[in-house]
Amino acid sequence: MKILFVCTGNTCRSPMAEYIFAEEAKKRNLDCECRSAGIVTYTGSPASDNSVAVLKEIGIDLSKFRSTSIKAIFFESFDLYVPMEYFHEMALKEYGIPSNKIYHLSKNIADPYGKSIEYYRYTRDDIINEMKILADYIEEQSHAE
Repeated sequence: MKILFVCTGNTCRSPMAEYIFAEEAKKRNLDCECRSAGIVTYTGSPASDNSVAVLKEIGIDLSKFRSTSIKAIFFESFDLYVPMEYFHEMALKEYGIPSNKIYHLSKNIADPYGKSIEYYRYTRDDIINEMKILADYIEEQSHAE
C-alpha cells in the first residue's frame, strides 16, 4: 500500500507521521510505502530542527529528510492519503483526490512550526497515537480482503 502523509510545509507534521508510521508498519510487518508532501512548500527543505530532535528522542533519524511539494508528486498514485488537518483534506479534494482514498485521523494534528520543543513533543505523541490507529485500520483492511 502506498501512503502519502500531507501537511502544509512538509517540514514538521507529515515527515514525522511518515517516519513514525514507517516504523510502526515495520513492527507489524505491513507492506507499506510511505511518503509525505506539503500543500504549500518547495521541494528540498530540511525537516525542522525540533522535528529532528523529538524523533531522535524515540530513535528515529529524520536528519536526511527533505521536503516535497505535493505538486512534484501529484502525478503519482497513492492508495491512501493522510492529511494532518481539515485544511489539507480540502486541498486534496480540490486536487481531485476521491474521498474514499482520504483517511481521517481521529483529531487534527496541531502545527508545531515555530513553537517550543515541548510543543513538538506534544505533536509527536499525538502522531504516534494516530499512526497506531492507522496501522490498526490497515491491518483490518488487509484481513478483510
